Amino acid sequence: MKYTTIEVINVLYLTIANSSLMTDVKKPSGKLCKLERPLNSVLEDVVINAIGLDKDDVQEGVLNVNQYVNNLKLPNLEDKAQPDTARILYLSKLLNTILGDGEEVWDTTGKWCFVLQQDMVFPDTNNQHYINFRVEFYLNN
Repeated sequence: MKYTTIEVINVLYLTIANSSLMTDVKKPSGKLCKLERPLNSVLEDVVINAIGLDKDDVQEGVLNVNQYVNNLKLPNLEDKAQPDTARILYLSKLLNTILGDGEEVWDTTGKWCFVLQQDMVFPDTNNQHYINFRVEFYLNN
């Protein structure tokens, strides 16, 4: 039976939920979410969504994991546009490790694996930046 997109999101969600990211002393201040982040959130949420998943015998898909980070508030300035690069680096390293750092991460049954394809940093509209992790996902049906 072929997997659905939400099932694949659930797999990655459980992987991250049970990882060091969520237990680290400097863990994100926000929630781990599927598909959407909480409305008007200014916390360090982690959001998992999917670009697509095919229906071949070996299913392939691409998922995004977005880690939000608040911008710096510079002293004596109203400017909050500057990214907190130290925090971005810290969370990026944690997530890179969890997502295999470019190496295949297999489940114990050998049914699926995922590979971190790339990570990039983008500005967001609410005085935050986010790290986007593009993850390839493979399922052997």
